[in-house]
Amino acid sequence: MSILRSSTRRSLFRGAGLLSALGAFPGMQRLAGAMAARDSQEAAKVYTRLGLRPIINAAGTYTHLGGSLLPPEVVEAMDAAAQNYVPIRDLSRAVGAKIAEITGNPGALVTTGAAGAIFAGSCACIAGNDPDKAKRLPFTDGMRNEVVTQKLHMTGWIRQCEAAGGRMVDVEYKEEMERAINGKTAMLYYLVAEKHFGAHRDKLDAPGGNVSLEECIGIAKKHRIPLLIDAAAELPPLENLSGYTKMGADLVAFSGGKGLRGPQNAGLLLGRKDLIDIAETFQSPYSGIGRDLKIAKETYIGMLVAVERYVKVDHQAEWNSWKAQIDYMKSVLGKIPGVETGDVPGWVTNHVPRMWVKWDEKAWNFSREDCFKALQEGNPAVVPLRTPMGITLVPWMMAPGQERIVASRMKEVLERAKKSARERPARSAAELAADFRKDNPIDAWDADRDGVLYRYGGKSAD
Repeated sequence: MSILRSSTRRSLFRGAGLLSALGAFPGMQRLAGAMAARDSQEAAKVYTRLGLRPIINAAGTYTHLGGSLLPPEVVEAMDAAAQNYVPIRDLSRAVGAKIAEITGNPGALVTTGAAGAIFAGSCACIAGNDPDKAKRLPFTDGMRNEVVTQKLHMTGWIRQCEAAGGRMVDVEYKEEMERAINGKTAMLYYLVAEKHFGAHRDKLDAPGGNVSLEECIGIAKKHRIPLLIDAAAELPPLENLSGYTKMGADLVAFSGGKGLRGPQNAGLLLGRKDLIDIAETFQSPYSGIGRDLKIAKETYIGMLVAVERYVKVDHQAEWNSWKAQIDYMKSVLGKIPGVETGDVPGWVTNHVPRMWVKWDEKAWNFSREDCFKALQEGNPAVVPLRTPMGITLVPWMMAPGQERIVASRMKEVLERAKKSARERPARSAAELAADFRKDNPIDAWDADRDGVLYRYGGKSAD
């Protein structure tokens, strides 16, 4: 027998909708928190029976933490979709057409995450509508197979371009990009979140690329080559769902399991209808290089309902609710002697309210990593972010009322750390700083060492 009976699941989902509504009103957040804790404990049994401890997600929509939580209407739609069969090709096209209509895009395709969208889009740009070329992928010698991008955009996600048979060509300046485009160029790749990853992650002075998105669009149009934008985590704001294509981008990849709050294993490829139609053939149930990219009927429906929900939701009310959670945590943590708090500028990463917390790590003999571990290992387990600004708290993926738990746990950890500073082996400021860890393993990806196909000069990776 399932741990959660069907009736129990439905009551939990209905309760989740009520909790969301209550959470928008600060005066009701304590009641919402109590209800959330009760229902969460019941639902958590699917994990605790495996010996796992569910966490409070104070970090955001990270893949390694499970993305986001499905809204009740998405879960119910997926449950309904599981009760019947339907031809998958027909379902893919029908859902894509509906999402295109809802979002104001020429074409739309549900994919296996933003990574799957980049892969399928790259296949379409490289092979076009030539079936012989499609069969050859990823062996693209003699084909248009070069993908031009900026050095700052060379993160681990360009591996999806390479998996399609793309050969990466990195540049730094507009003139260099213009010169790099030739008869072998298949497409341009642009990472919107260029300041979010790599050596400059979350730094206030993180440099941007030397070629703007507007300039890249102009170059792509001038040379008549498609531009694919990686906008995986660029929702909110809502306007981005159609904004990039309205600017002139040919293809845009979004994650389905982040801001959209659809299934985590889903994504969206939006843009030119002709390229979308080709990209669809590089996914299951079609045979070929994308056969392993299988999308369940439940996932198609879940993504459709998630998009329908997202375009209708009161985004200002959501923002106000997140801001109220931030204000509460500040009110608790800001009163601890020696602790500073502040707001993370919206342009740094993810356009949602975020706050940082810091202290004199040398005087306290207590690093951000020490704090992170204490929060993660405590009860309940809380997972924040470790950034150059300090411990960063993001209420985006918290349930209403969880901000109280997070503030209480962090207050407890910091006050204990301050009192027990001399009980730990003394460390220098350099040692404390060296303890710093990054939260997203993709940041450590080194194209020069790890890129099997990188450079293509006959030199294999080390």
